[in-house]
Amino acid sequence: MANLSTAKTLGEIGSILELIPFVNIVGYILTLISVKYISDELQDQSVFNNMLYSVITGIVGVAVGFFILLGGMASAMFTGGLSAVAGVIVFLSISWIVLMVSAIFVRRAFETMATKLNVDSFRTAGTLYLIGAALTIVFFVGFIILFVAYIFQIISFFAIKDTVSSTQVPGRTAVPTQPQGAMKYCTSCGAQMPVASTFCPSCGAKQA
Repeated sequence: MANLSTAKTLGEIGSILELIPFVNIVGYILTLISVKYISDELQDQSVFNNMLYSVITGIVGVAVGFFILLGGMASAMFTGGLSAVAGVIVFLSISWIVLMVSAIFVRRAFETMATKLNVDSFRTAGTLYLIGAALTIVFFVGFIILFVAYIFQIISFFAIKDTVSSTQVPGRTAVPTQPQGAMKYCTSCGAQMPVASTFCPSCGAKQA
């Protein structure tokens, strides 16, 4: 079973690869796997589900958009090019809507991760993704903000601690520890023994 340390490493590598052309698909896969491990560790499947919905929305949306674009291009000769123009407009509109919906799911996942992992930069990354997606209609502004969101995502994965405290995971309770060297006395003979002892080393009596 993967632990938070493995998830952290995959997230670090994946987030960096997402910014590199031709290998960014590998980065997306590694990041998704990382989020799955984090979701399991936090015992909150909504984290992974939201990220998965984001990916599915993006794939389906782009596929539908390209289908409409190709249809418009194919029928352009019969419409004097009007269908091609309409196809481009519809494609860009669908792409923008898909990017917005995808960003909403990413923000939800990062909000939960920020709260439960105590890494506030995840919340910042999620907010920047949403703002950047909305502003892609202003090409340069939107994509610059999305780039900054990726940087915050990378920072966030590097900021994850290798373990999660019991207070961050519902149903997980901390195991109480006794001070090192603590002693107690036998209830039967009064002999001194380590506090963790179940039986008295002197008389063998079982301790309460």
